[in-house]
Amino acid sequence: MSVPIALHAFLVADVGSTMTHVWLVDAVDGETRLIGYAEAPGSVPSTGDATPAILEAVQRIAEQTGRRLIDNNTLVMPKEAEGDGVDGILVCSSAAGVMSLIIAAVAGDISARSAQRAARATYTRVLQTITLDDAVHQEQIGVLADSGMTWIERQVQALLGVQADGVVIVGGIEGGAHDALIRLAHIVGLASRSVQTDAQGRQTYNAARKPIIFAGNSQARAGVAAALEDHPDLIVVDNIRPTLDIERLDPVRREIVRFYNEHILTRFARTSGLQRLSRAPVCTSCDATGVITRFAAETAQCNVLTLDVGSLSTTAHLCSEGRYSPVVLGGVGIGYGVGALLAQRGVGAIRRWLPFPISERDLAHWLLNKMLRPHIPPLTREELLIEHAVAREALSRVIETLLDERPDARYDRVFVGGGVLRHAPHPGLALLTVLDALQPTSQENIMTLDVHLDSLGLMNACGTLAFSEADAALTLFERDLMNNTPLATVVTTLGEGRAGETAVEAELRVEGKSTYTMRVAHGEIACLSLPPGQYGTLTLRPTAGVRIGRNAPGATVASELAAIRGSALGVVIDARGRPLRLPDEPAARQQALWSWLVALGVEREPLPYPALDTVIEAPSPTLSSTGSEPRSSRASLLQSDERPSTESGDSIERDLAKLRETVETPQKRRGLFRRN
Repeated sequence: MSVPIALHAFLVADVGSTMTHVWLVDAVDGETRLIGYAEAPGSVPSTGDATPAILEAVQRIAEQTGRRLIDNNTLVMPKEAEGDGVDGILVCSSAAGVMSLIIAAVAGDISARSAQRAARATYTRVLQTITLDDAVHQEQIGVLADSGMTWIERQVQALLGVQADGVVIVGGIEGGAHDALIRLAHIVGLASRSVQTDAQGRQTYNAARKPIIFAGNSQARAGVAAALEDHPDLIVVDNIRPTLDIERLDPVRREIVRFYNEHILTRFARTSGLQRLSRAPVCTSCDATGVITRFAAETAQCNVLTLDVGSLSTTAHLCSEGRYSPVVLGGVGIGYGVGALLAQRGVGAIRRWLPFPISERDLAHWLLNKMLRPHIPPLTREELLIEHAVAREALSRVIETLLDERPDARYDRVFVGGGVLRHAPHPGLALLTVLDALQPTSQENIMTLDVHLDSLGLMNACGTLAFSEADAALTLFERDLMNNTPLATVVTTLGEGRAGETAVEAELRVEGKSTYTMRVAHGEIACLSLPPGQYGTLTLRPTAGVRIGRNAPGATVASELAAIRGSALGVVIDARGRPLRLPDEPAARQQALWSWLVALGVEREPLPYPALDTVIEAPSPTLSSTGSEPRSSRASLLQSDERPSTESGDSIERDLAKLRETVETPQKRRGLFRRN
């Protein structure tokens, strides 16, 4: 980290695709502390200007604190002697859009997978992957003969219609053959030429000025460079797979991140007005989270996982056993990114998390409305539960992607963020959403897992500060973030057993107070209260065949004296089994989902929804034909017959097709292979 600049008061802004968050930090007793926080809606992809949302949030902070921060619609800078104003503003953003890539690889199951992992270091999307082993497969099944084209002709033809911001060429172990890589380079070179026609009708071919990253066999560099000699933006880095069992992602990751920051983010910061406001270069929100993830792991000497689910993207950052792995799923989220999530997971995957009946058609319509107007908050309990069901699938998707790279991932502390979790009306709902998606098995740790809910979004604030205000980031992290985020200490039991039979007996001795015991049965989740500021000693006595962490089955496990720190939910015992299996029968599944909400204090009453022969009408906004703001409609229990699945599926596909015709991805840019 750089040497800190002597600032006393400053604003930190995190500009998202639907919401903007602003923090005011200032010196208190010689340390930088959080003074105020506010958020404001602001759809940068549609308006193109981030300034109004920032000023609105700053005005709210001014009203909270009594400080004069804005004068005549302009930030008061520098800080005045009376305490008004600030010395500067620092900005991070996740709203610059998604960078699209094409991967050209020798082998689909080796080098192509490595390139896909490297591409997830920032907000990217892989539009197409071409591999040479796919050519062999197509020859075997007769595709090439049927088409009348060679494999190379088919690939060039396919790439001509793809709009991408860059290409990554990978493959070939060190010392191996390199002719295949040169062939790939020729394909990319042919497909990335643009045709220009002058006034006389003469055509010329020019290479597009877009980056092509080569990370393959070093012996092929000269041949690849010759094949792409008219491409000035060829970038050569170390081989991503020098051997079959060694994977080097960092060189490719650095180049992809550098290109995104220098071109996509810089252009966005300039056009949205952010660069004029910020006293330092605007950074991405995922970079800010990554910095503070590594810092938290190094400071506490533990393994740290951070998760964030947003409107347009979902991220996971793991710093474990000295190794850092970022996963950014650009375009996969619970707002603008819900379309990609639907395509990957399906409506049924989301519906299974709902404790009330709803048809797939109605649920799909609600989700598509959410995609059109992601800034509208849920108005009913049913809408809230749908949002958290979507968040489960988004988080599950990013965890699966992380485990693809780190199948042995271990973590002792988890930080979770994102508006849907921060604004959960009860901490139990946020924790249940995370546990259902994460499904920690207790193999990641010895006994307990500490879960923190970043209720004020300070992970991104601290990370943004760290790039230029290292000391401020340190104190803000230690004093404010760590003290405001403890959500629960989670214990997961491992072992099979009949539902209703005791899985573990937990004993919590609170320092200076009473001792509490609880029996938790298989299939249940329960919590022992330990409020913030208190400390306790936890003893777990699992039954035969049940183990805690990496301990032997049936072995009693105890924490160190007063080692369990109080939190919003205290100690949560999860004995629902791993992997988590939801009941197949709809009534039993709905009852189980509701019982878990009751166990964590989210709900108190019995399941209020109807019998299974009725289907709940969609709790969705009603879209007007004029495109005005939707009229909220509370969920009602009306419909008695659900449409046949085939008809419903066809209808959903038609709805999705219509939506694709009318809705563009935010910040869509001119692509690499667009033709005149």
